[in-house]
Amino acid sequence: MNSQDKSEVERIVKKEIKEFMDSSNAHKIVIKMIQNEIGTKKIDEKIVDLSTKVVVELFKTLWQRKSFWEAPLKNVK
Repeated sequence: MNSQDKSEVERIVKKEIKEFMDSSNAHKIVIKMIQNEIGTKKIDEKIVDLSTKVVVELFKTLWQRKSFWEAPLKNVK
């Protein structure tokens, strides 16, 4: 099997998987199973926690590099 054959097989498999996912409720079933196992509330709490950490880190980085961006902003007229 050469690289052209491999890429053709890969293309066919991707197409088949996409068609299956589009024609069935497989993705909804998987999401529902994950939500049942973990619980929607826990997922939402994790998202809020992660988002908070990202924003805090962003502001910390902006403050630490204040001299880098402050002067160019003051020069905007």
